Amino acid sequence: MRKLTFALAAIAAALTASPASALLPPQAYANARANAANVIIINVEAAELTSAMSCTVRGTVGAVERGAKYEGGAAVELTVPCRGHVMSPVMTGAVIFQNSHALQASTRGRAYLDDAGALALYQYEILAAE
Repeated sequence: MRKLTFALAAIAAALTASPASALLPPQAYANARANAANVIIINVEAAELTSAMSCTVRGTVGAVERGAKYEGGAAVELTVPCRGHVMSPVMTGAVIFQNSHALQASTRGRAYLDDAGALALYQYEILAAE
């Protein structure tokens, strides 16, 4: 009887278990934004779909909110994770994907960048047009 009870409990646990998610806690993203070496506002000129989950955003620096790496008016090109333009599986993990159609339609964005100029923990924010 105990073996049957244990077996039924194991089957029930297996059937109700949900897949593990590797998403980071919200404070990890908040820390990435707070500690980014450079924060810039980009005047977006183009957002090109470069792969199933990546876009290249090109434009000029509209404002520097933090850091010394960038100057207003300078050309900038960033790789931004994006989804929605092709069918792709739902991904779990730390990556924050932008909607590719919204990214292409955007005219402004805020990028939180590390010293090398890459997005700090995928932190890119589409901003409303002025």
